[in-house]
Amino acid sequence: MDEIVEKVLWTCRRYRLISERDTVLAAVSGGADSVAMLRILLELRETLGIRVKAAHLDHRFRGEESRDDARFVRDLCDELDVPCFTEEVNVPRFVMAHGYSKQEAARMLRYQYLVKVMKLEYCQRIATGHTADDQAETVLMRLLRGSGPDGLSGIPHRGEGGMVIRPLLDVRREEVEAWLGGRGAAWRTDSSNLTSDYTRNRIRLELMPVLEEYNPSIRDALVRTGAIMTDVAAHLERATDEALPSVIQSTRRGLFALDSAQLAHYDEALQRSLFRRVFASLRPDLAPLASRHVDNLLELLRRDDVGASVELPGGARARLEHGRLVVSEGDGPPTFAEARLDVPGSVEFPEARLRITADVAPHGASAIDASDPGEGVTVFDLDAVELPLSVRPRRPGDRIRPFGMDGTKSLKELMIDEKIPFGLRDALPIVCDAAGDLCWVVGVRRSAAAPVTEATRRVLRVTAEKLDGAEEVRKRPSL
Repeated sequence: MDEIVEKVLWTCRRYRLISERDTVLAAVSGGADSVAMLRILLELRETLGIRVKAAHLDHRFRGEESRDDARFVRDLCDELDVPCFTEEVNVPRFVMAHGYSKQEAARMLRYQYLVKVMKLEYCQRIATGHTADDQAETVLMRLLRGSGPDGLSGIPHRGEGGMVIRPLLDVRREEVEAWLGGRGAAWRTDSSNLTSDYTRNRIRLELMPVLEEYNPSIRDALVRTGAIMTDVAAHLERATDEALPSVIQSTRRGLFALDSAQLAHYDEALQRSLFRRVFASLRPDLAPLASRHVDNLLELLRRDDVGASVELPGGARARLEHGRLVVSEGDGPPTFAEARLDVPGSVEFPEARLRITADVAPHGASAIDASDPGEGVTVFDLDAVELPLSVRPRRPGDRIRPFGMDGTKSLKELMIDEKIPFGLRDALPIVCDAAGDLCWVVGVRRSAAAPVTEATRRVLRVTAEKLDGAEEVRKRPSL
């Protein structure tokens, strides 16, 4: 058995990543790390008593290159006689519709796809190809951002209750490539990893080489730091579990009341952890509290000034009352006023970072290919639309008849189905006709109203584009 295979076997046993008779779904991008992981898991099938399947998601970021990646993975799995599942998702469209970064959106949709395949194929584990180099880069990136023990713990060997496993996390990337090269095994190189467009890439390509001049073993040092901080974070988590019941006075939907005197008895490290835990329970749709917000909460607690308050992300707020600190959702995210949309004409919504424009499309616009709908443009039969149009935020009781569906659906249900984050829903523009009927939930779904047909004489085109000068939304019709 090769040294690298033995190391992966040790990791699997040390962290109890896999149980006998498990079916493991390997997430294979086509890169060296995931290809090596797939091959190593196959070599360990009999030793571990497992079955292996593979899945690949094409994010459609790199055109033909990403399609070639998918073909490579399918061919590799055919060669290795491994069941393989592939799918395409238009991540660029999702980014524009929902406001996530490219990396966040890709990670979210990839995870959703892998979980779907895992359930359909009765798998018990999802394996990803993260290596020790990924661990070192993650710890360094979070150190630069000022993370606490949780962040500096880095990437865990087991995540999501053990459902996600990382068997290569104790293996260096250079070991992986050397092992593949020694076997004459091919892999794909993602061209986006060779640019400095993303923070992680800059850390790997620019910062790490500089740090290695000071400490040639900097990657190993960062991995050790992550392991140490994992133990620290686990200890703090247990302490938080024990302290929380004595701190919380009362709870109700959207509010936590904390005993300020009891809070003051604990040291600052535990106070920080308690604040983060309470906020995570209050607003699970948002990222954890930033350090500055925790610092503001600590200062509020020290001031003991009844009536004083501080703002928290997502419109939440903490205020000091007699004997307690109240953390509540507040008034929610900012919204915007209803505005008329003339044809032709445009209206800007800084809250949504969008400009909505309506015009009469040139001849032939109705022939826009609808087989691959985008979220930046939608078209209507102008003569079937009751003008003037208006753009407004959502209202209680809103319903829409989605394009391609029978019957109507509440806007709340639509946003839940489309996985629109809670904090973005009130800042999402909705285009309505003169009767107040919903025509387009911008970036999400077009209604069935006024479809463009062969009989259409004039095409109304409604476009959403970013206000900050970023790349314009792709001009394809929205469903």
